[in-house]
Amino acid sequence: MDEQDAKEKIRIAIRESKYVWRTPISLVRETNIPLETVLILLETSGSFLRAYRTNAQGRSVFTTREKYLADSAWKRLWLDAFANKIGV
Repeated sequence: MDEQDAKEKIRIAIRESKYVWRTPISLVRETNIPLETVLILLETSGSFLRAYRTNAQGRSVFTTREKYLADSAWKRLWLDAFANKIGV
């Protein structure tokens, strides 16, 4: 499997997940791509974002720009509506 195919498999796994943020281990399990390859692609490709904080187990988590922006837009709309409702 070449690098482009591996990136696409990772993107699809993130896009189709119910979670916004994914650990490298969860992506390995889902894509059957070796951990080393997943880590290299997540860290070096401009296609993925790494969270500033780790998850509850202390593991780094990643997402795609598209998934992050889609989730952020929903949260922003909800927070704006809530803020307007209570007059903040």
